[in-house]
Amino acid sequence: MMHYYKVTLRVQNDVGVLARITVLLRKFQVNIRSLHIEPIDTEENFSEIKMEMESKKAEMETVIKKVGRLIPVISIDYEKK
Repeated sequence: MMHYYKVTLRVQNDVGVLARITVLLRKFQVNIRSLHIEPIDTEENFSEIKMEMESKKAEMETVIKKVGRLIPVISIDYEKK
C-alpha cells in the first residue's frame, strides 16, 4: 500500500541543499511525485520547496524528522494525503 504526503520546506539557499534532501529521501526509498521551488524573499536568501511524495513504508514521520535536522532547513510542514 502506498502512502502519500504533501511536504513544504523552507530552506536557506545554499549550494547542494536539494541534493542533500534527495539523498536522504533515497535512503528511505521515498519517491518524489512532484517538486516546486521558489524564492520566498526579495534577496533570494531563502526558498520554499513543495513536494508531493510517496512511500510504501509508513515511516514517513521519521523521514520528516531527519529532513528537518538538515542544516539549511528552517522549517517543515507536512500532511498525509
